Amino acid sequence: MPRQTPLQREGKEQHLLDAAYKLFLGKGVLKTSIDEIVREADVAKGTFYLYFRNKEDLLQKLVEKISTRILSEAYHAMRQHSSTDFAENVVTMVDYIVEYFKYNKLQLQLLERNFSWPMVRQAFSDQSDPLWKNLAQDLAQSPLAQRYSEDELFKLMFVLVEMCGSVCYSSIIEGKPDTIDHMKPTLYRIIRQSLS
Repeated sequence: MPRQTPLQREGKEQHLLDAAYKLFLGKGVLKTSIDEIVREADVAKGTFYLYFRNKEDLLQKLVEKISTRILSEAYHAMRQHSSTDFAENVVTMVDYIVEYFKYNKLQLQLLERNFSWPMVRQAFSDQSDPLWKNLAQDLAQSPLAQRYSEDELFKLMFVLVEMCGSVCYSSIIEGKPDTIDHMKPTLYRIIRQSLS
């Protein structure tokens, strides 16, 4: 039997991710079975286990892909409107993310409160990706790099991104403690204060 090429393997993994994404958005994660995912992807059940340990592993990889794509789009939007003020650039990125989730509530429900950690973890572990290189470079050139160690910067960025993801979920999905449009001024003020 001929061995699969890396492209064929990647294609099957992507089919599984695409199938899971469609089913998770339509039925929810809990109501979607692995059997349904493999049927939708048109692959054998054993193929699923070549790529993922279980449904939670697949969900984690899906969350990482979605989070990275949204962050990449936010970064490019910020670059188009960048200023010399680092804090304002961060607010521009966060505003893109907030607005994205306002209009893509199903994706936010799928991500739940998991938007932040996969992005931050990947940013500091895989700096070969151009997006992560650019983000790391921007952070290193910011005024924050003068005041904080790399570890402290990591923790600060983690807290800010975690806060953004949590506020989006609470305000957009649950309407708590207020709508996202009413929460944005408070969120952006906290970000500006944290980065100044």
